[in-house]
Amino acid sequence: MRFEIGPVAAIVAVCAPLVSAAPPVHADHVVKPRAHKPNRSSYSFSSMTSTRYATPLPTSSPVTTYMPAASMKAIMPSGVKTTTWNKNEASASDWDNPYGQAEWNRRWATFMPNVSISTFSVTTTVQATPVPSSSLVMPPPAGFSYSDAPNAKDYTFPKDFIVGVASSAGQIEGAIQDEGRTPSVLDYFNFNAGQAPDYITDWNYYFYKQDIARIAAMGVPYYSFSISWTRILPFAGAGTPVNKEGIDHYNDLINTCLEYGVKPMVTIVHADEPYEFVMDGGNVTRSYLSTNSGAANGTFVDSFVYYSRILFAEFGDRVPIWITINEPYYESGNLEGMYNFLEAHTQVYDLYKSMGGKGMVSYKNADNFGVPLDPNNQEDVKATNRYQDYLLGIMSNPTWLGKDVPESVTSTCTNESRALSPETLARYKGKSDFYAVDPYTATFVFPPDDGIDACAKDPNHSLWPNCVNTTSISSNGWEIGFYSNSYPYLTPKYFRAFMNYIWDTYQPQAIMVSEFGFPVFAEAEAELASQLNDLPRSLYYEAFLTEILNCIHEDGINIIGAIGWSMLDNWEFGSFDEHYGMQVVNQTTQERYFKRSFFDFVDFFHSHGL
Repeated sequence: MRFEIGPVAAIVAVCAPLVSAAPPVHADHVVKPRAHKPNRSSYSFSSMTSTRYATPLPTSSPVTTYMPAASMKAIMPSGVKTTTWNKNEASASDWDNPYGQAEWNRRWATFMPNVSISTFSVTTTVQATPVPSSSLVMPPPAGFSYSDAPNAKDYTFPKDFIVGVASSAGQIEGAIQDEGRTPSVLDYFNFNAGQAPDYITDWNYYFYKQDIARIAAMGVPYYSFSISWTRILPFAGAGTPVNKEGIDHYNDLINTCLEYGVKPMVTIVHADEPYEFVMDGGNVTRSYLSTNSGAANGTFVDSFVYYSRILFAEFGDRVPIWITINEPYYESGNLEGMYNFLEAHTQVYDLYKSMGGKGMVSYKNADNFGVPLDPNNQEDVKATNRYQDYLLGIMSNPTWLGKDVPESVTSTCTNESRALSPETLARYKGKSDFYAVDPYTATFVFPPDDGIDACAKDPNHSLWPNCVNTTSISSNGWEIGFYSNSYPYLTPKYFRAFMNYIWDTYQPQAIMVSEFGFPVFAEAEAELASQLNDLPRSLYYEAFLTEILNCIHEDGINIIGAIGWSMLDNWEFGSFDEHYGMQVVNQTTQERYFKRSFFDFVDFFHSHGL
């Protein structure tokens, strides 16, 4: 049946407000006026909020040893020198030393002399000061709650559920030339693209003690951060000298975490591979999955394993969770880079376990969950499966299923594709202790206008090699979810579907939501008070965390943790204005301010059993 409006009815409808009588008042709709109280001379105001405070972590938590000291000492490469380099020795001429000051200077030559690398006034580690109680006052209730849905409000998290906040070295540390660090690919590519490099960012390299104190004051038990490869190994490769200042820095960072009762979760490389691998052209002929990060370089695997060996030897006893590689698809360059990531991750996993490591090891997948634009259209379903093959399947098939890279990838990326032998697949299978994924949002998927097959045969096609289209607009015209400042949409139901997809497809023993977050629209342009009252970010976290509870209790999925991105506003790969942080950072003074989302994030866990 179709409802239409005819000419006469239309006229009546237009005139109705002018000529129609008021609707009759039924007896059961009558509201009796409230009686006036005698002798009350004025309205009485009362407080509509109560003052509550965040609950800090206990600082006397026992410290667990996650690796035997003998194992750590035994795997330290022999003959490795520890040394330092100085950015102020620009006239060095020790060219006979391949790892000398002159060669260190040459790595920065691309940036000089036309670029002045900005610095902040602080040049040494700042000692933490107590977080004042006035900054720990919780915000007033929002007045409504996603988690009040039936059942979810009564669900609780498992007692050992991992709760944390995250950052990455390249996005918060700044001080990029200080204490021996050489450039990363992030420094190089963003400099060439004319984007704002992370010259200062949050200056966390010197303010890390205060940042950790603030995490502890909010009662967050885990801090996920990454280590800068080029701070540890300025020349990146296997056998190159270790930078003692870098080792000392991260030793103190980890010890500071433990001092405050915070458990460190360490990512070995997070999008900031050494510039060394692409310097002088590298050895990569083409990039098509992502920008060339150097992962496809022929020396990458040995270099990465050597670098990881140094980290385990120095820090392995105090770190319970290791992430080898952040979002490999977006850091690989091409399929050869993905093969290198698979091999490097597996070798590092095996190395850790051979040392008697008692912690957990994985790598982090990235995927804006793809769903068919029309689930009843087989071409849309085919495109969606292909989308997942590329984003997840290249790493997940071998690691979790012991199967080769999906055929949709190998038959398209033919220059780099090769069959993985049964022996190699057996070596790769099971080499992760949990499935780590960064499921920020979801997207609709559909095929190119000229079809997947035509695109796959044409390397010059704008959609090659994955050969699918994505959109945020559904077939009925509605957006997939509430929009933010950049790509994430608030998509909790799709998030739940994503967890089920991973659980059913790759059958891991556990899943960790290793990053998720939301940049509030135009937050960088708002006044401080408005930035602090970031309700959309709170709703994002509450919605996703509610669905995690539903996944655990209704779907039987073993989700073991959730790590919020990010600990504070940071440099989002070319911009300081894409705010994902749970804290505001004043770029001029480096002062930090808690946003309401930080309180709401932590309070959600307290409200559900933790």
